Amino acid sequence: MKTFNKLSILTLTSLLVLSACETTELDLTSNPNALSPEQASADLFINNIQEDFASFVDGMGDTGARLTRVAYLGGDRFYRDNYSPNSFSGAWSIAYQIMMEDIRVMNTIAEENGLTYYIAMGQVMQAYILMTLVDYFGDIPYSEALKGSDNLNPAPDSGASVYDAALGLLDDAITNFNAGGVPPQYDMYYNGDADAWIKAANSIKKRAYINLGDYASYNSITNYIKNNSEDFEFTWGNNEVNPDTRHPIYRYNYTSTGGGDYQSNWLMNLMMQGRNGMRDPRINYFFYRQVPVTPGKDGPVDAISLECSFPGYYIEPHLIAYGLYCSLPEGYWGRDHGNYEGIPPDNFKRTLIGVYPAGGAYDDSSFKSLGNSDGLGGAGITPVVSASLMHFLDAEVAVMTGNDPTTSTLEGIKANLNKVDDISGAPSMDQALIEAYIAAFSVDWTFASSLDAKLELWAEEFFKTQRGNGTDAYNSYRRNGYPKNLQPMVEPNPGPFPLSMWYPQNYAANNSNVTQKSDLTSRVFWNTNGPTVD
Repeated sequence: MKTFNKLSILTLTSLLVLSACETTELDLTSNPNALSPEQASADLFINNIQEDFASFVDGMGDTGARLTRVAYLGGDRFYRDNYSPNSFSGAWSIAYQIMMEDIRVMNTIAEENGLTYYIAMGQVMQAYILMTLVDYFGDIPYSEALKGSDNLNPAPDSGASVYDAALGLLDDAITNFNAGGVPPQYDMYYNGDADAWIKAANSIKKRAYINLGDYASYNSITNYIKNNSEDFEFTWGNNEVNPDTRHPIYRYNYTSTGGGDYQSNWLMNLMMQGRNGMRDPRINYFFYRQVPVTPGKDGPVDAISLECSFPGYYIEPHLIAYGLYCSLPEGYWGRDHGNYEGIPPDNFKRTLIGVYPAGGAYDDSSFKSLGNSDGLGGAGITPVVSASLMHFLDAEVAVMTGNDPTTSTLEGIKANLNKVDDISGAPSMDQALIEAYIAAFSVDWTFASSLDAKLELWAEEFFKTQRGNGTDAYNSYRRNGYPKNLQPMVEPNPGPFPLSMWYPQNYAANNSNVTQKSDLTSRVFWNTNGPTVD
């Protein structure tokens, strides 16, 4: 894991950047003290773009994780009401009004000064942003966007054309990185390594090609992320104020009043069960237990803190049939998918997100109540593209092209185990333990009676690696429908699974060329033949 503290350098410069990026108009009459683009430094822009990009990836990835049970989804029993158009206004503004506008203005400065490395970084990030917006929303503005007062109602482009444009940006980025330009003082992802950026660009292209079902183009790219040292990721800091540099997930988990969120019962149960009788060794890194027992499981009932632990509590029949409901033993205090019950006084009992990826605490079975600054204080990571992701995608393409996915699947598992093991500030995971888990998985894999059973195992392990960014889990689930054993919603009839999201309110309400969706069943363009999941 990279130890370069990217956010520590922004403690002073971030405030300057905010002024620069908020004043991109040439007319300074409204704020004579603000910087114009001509006065601003390309370094100030690129610093802010990098941090905003990480926040965007984290926010959108959190949505994908909650929909796929990698994280807890609460709030409402019905899918269509769990997310509202207002849920995405912030991410939309970050994407269009801040990041892509900052990139546009920065490019003007960079082009005048021959800063091809800066331009290339912006192109990689913009390509990922555009693809992600299409993946979640479908058709989005691009060709008419970012024109300011010249076009206040940009028409949406087809998702397919935006994907094509993004692939073009990635090709241009590779060209610009190969031009040998000077990197910025603070390259917060690859520390001035153009070759690493090229691998990241190629990896994003491969992500696009697997969505497009273009396996020939996917396989034609051989220079991509294959090792953990090449991962495209952002490292957060542990400053709480001025500015708050902590991992966003840490911020709402480790609070002064205790845990601010629940963890997914489905994922915790999956890791407790492990493979061939061996518990997943990552569980103590993924989750931190504040208490040793759970009411109704291995402790006395507590109807106030955990209502469903009380005898006679009504459990929906479909949840009983599934075999997992209410809670787990050993203090793994989370919630079921779609549990919308009110918030009980259990903040200092909830299982917290662990040291990976959010910079929380390693579970050493001390069972302490934790809050602000505990654990690593939020100094975690937001993965954008990882080696484990690429190995799992390689396995999926192998299946789709009639080849054996075994080797790539095992490489994906091992890469993530080693990634978790590399966390600075947490106990090392014995390599013998890593090899033992891979061996245990291999037993289950060997005895899987069909390709369908193997794909179930593949998907479960893949989803574990999506902690910190669930966008690729969401995409994969819509592509292939695995894993099929995901915990159902608490509501027996929750409505159709969201195949895309509502358009953000600030976009749909203010743009005359946009009509809000009637429901969440509209497929994004690459998902036309994908399964209907629930």
